[in-house]
Amino acid sequence: MYLFGFWGTFNVNVLEYIALTDVIKNALYPLIYSSIFIVFGLTIGNVVTAPLSKKMPAGGGKDLPEAKYFRWFFRLMALVIVAFALYLIFFEVGNTRWFKVAVFLSVPVIIMIGDAEFAKDYINNKQLRVLVVSILSVTLLYSYGWGAVHAERAKVSDQIFKINGKISNQKYVGWAGGFLFLWDNSKGTIVVKSKSTIKSMELTMPVKSAIIDLSRAEKPNKKLKQDK
Repeated sequence: MYLFGFWGTFNVNVLEYIALTDVIKNALYPLIYSSIFIVFGLTIGNVVTAPLSKKMPAGGGKDLPEAKYFRWFFRLMALVIVAFALYLIFFEVGNTRWFKVAVFLSVPVIIMIGDAEFAKDYINNKQLRVLVVSILSVTLLYSYGWGAVHAERAKVSDQIFKINGKISNQKYVGWAGGFLFLWDNSKGTIVVKSKSTIKSMELTMPVKSAIIDLSRAEKPNKKLKQDK
């Protein structure tokens, strides 16, 4: 999903250039550092809810009028969230909309997971099972958006790219199989170069820093006093 989100921005079917064994290698690094906050948040959530579930077992008070009202309210909110996510997909432009969709859909997805009984044969412990399934599901949900956002950043980056010793007007996108992909911003097209045509390449990301002109700094006046 990450690779489809990234390469789909450039209208490239990445599976035409890489094997399935390369999928994990290409997507693992960006997903690891992007999913750290999700793992951290879900872990804290399960640590907080685990003691509460012991004092308030699931199903207790489900027949109370208040419980029926809250169930109806949560179903309504879930429908509103799904409707808003569909609105973002069809009526908003830009790659960031996929990340927004993931943010909104993650809530109903976690609610639908519930106790993750379908994974009981693999993980018997309830808290651990819910945590693992939630992390995998939410990561899968966010993957497409992460890829799309990273692709948009590659288009507008301030990189200085040299290929075969010459500065290129095209921006570096990435490698896929034996091919180098470059983005031509002026034409709005993707350029593909074979690895055999590339002898050297250099990618530099300029660092913005403040330069202080010390020659214009005011110097304190020093007066020498002589005692007569």
